[in-house]
Amino acid sequence: MQVPLPLPRLALAFCLLLLALAAGMRQGTGEPVKAVSFAFTSLDDRPVRLADYQGKWVLVSFWAPWCPLCKVQVPSLNTLNQRSDTRVIGIALDYGADEGSIRQAIRLANMRFDAFVAGGSRRDPNSAQRQVGPVDFFPTSYLYDPQGEIVMFIPGQLRLPRILSFMDNWYAEHGPARAPMLAARSDDLAGMLKRRYGDRGGQAFADWKRMTEAALALPIPDRLARVNDFFNRRIQAGQDSQIWGREDHWATPGELLGVGKGDGEDFAIGKYFTLVALNLPPEKMRLVYVKPRGESRPGAQVHMVLAWYESAGQDPLILDNREPAILPASRRTDLRPVFSFNSLGVWEETAAAASAGESGRLAVWEDTLRRAKAEGFE
Repeated sequence: MQVPLPLPRLALAFCLLLLALAAGMRQGTGEPVKAVSFAFTSLDDRPVRLADYQGKWVLVSFWAPWCPLCKVQVPSLNTLNQRSDTRVIGIALDYGADEGSIRQAIRLANMRFDAFVAGGSRRDPNSAQRQVGPVDFFPTSYLYDPQGEIVMFIPGQLRLPRILSFMDNWYAEHGPARAPMLAARSDDLAGMLKRRYGDRGGQAFADWKRMTEAALALPIPDRLARVNDFFNRRIQAGQDSQIWGREDHWATPGELLGVGKGDGEDFAIGKYFTLVALNLPPEKMRLVYVKPRGESRPGAQVHMVLAWYESAGQDPLILDNREPAILPASRRTDLRPVFSFNSLGVWEETAAAASAGESGRLAVWEDTLRRAKAEGFE
C-alpha cells in the first residue's frame, strides 16, 4: 500500500514534475523560454554574467567531482567551447566543504571551459542552479541561444552531434541573431588602459574599439588586413630593453596599446588576441618564431610573425610588422620557421627547435595568456 505524500510535499513534487515535463518539451522542440540573466563568480574571482555573452551560444553544464558521466562528456564540452560562437560554463555542485576538489577534478579531467563556478549544494537556497533551472541528477545542462533564451534542457550525458544539428537548424531559421559581437570584455580593457595610462590609454582604447567595431562585419581577409594595418601603423617598433627595461617581455594587447611601442613578439600577440576578439578561431592562427633564412648560428636574432591558416594544408598568410603586405608564406623566402604555437598547442617546425631552447619561452606565453585574460581577452 502506498502512503500518500503530505499536501505540501505533494504540491512540490507536482511542480517539479511540471518543470521536468516543460524542460523535456523544450529539449524536443527548441521552444525558447525566457531565462534569468544569471550572474556568478568564477573560481578565479571573475564575474560571469549572461549579459557578457550577447550574440553567442552559452551552454551551462552542472557537474559534480564524483560524477563519472560528467567526465565522459568533457571532450564534447571542450569542442563546443573552442567554437567562436559558443561558450561553456561549468558549475560544480555537491562537492562538499573543500573547493580544492573542484580544481583537482578540472585538472584531472582536462576541462577547457570558458568559466568554472563553485555552485554549492543543490539544497542551498543560494545555489547557482537557482538562477538557471532544476538539477535532479548529474550531468545536467542548459543551452542558451544567442538571444539569451533557454532553448534546450539536457538531462544526462550531452550528445555533441545533436547539439550541433540543433544550432545549424536554429541558424537556418533565425539567421544571425544580431550584429556580430566582439568576443572580448572590452570594458575590462578600457578600465585597465584608463587606470594605467590615463588619457593616452583612453584614446588608445577608443581607436582600437572603433577599428574592431568596423571590422566585425567584414569578410575574413578584410578583417586580417584591418588588424594588421592598425597595429603596423599605430605601434612603434622597439626593443624590450628600451621599452620595458628588461631583455625579454611579452606585452599584452593592453600594454602594447598603452605604451605604443613593441617588438615583433608584441605586434604578433596584439594581432592574435584582437583577431580572436573578432571571432576568428584560434585554431586557424599560429604565432611563429622565425629566423633569417640561411642563418643557423645559436643565438641568432629571432622574430615573431602571425600566421593565418584558411584551411589545413593550405599555404598560410603571414602578418608581419616588418612587411606591410600580408603575403603567403611561400613568398616569404627570407624567413625560416623555428616553432609555432597558439593558446591550444605547440608545433616544432625544425628538429633543432628543442635543442636551441626556443620552446622554453612558452612559460612566458602562459603568463601572457593569464595577463591578457585579466584584460578581457580569451
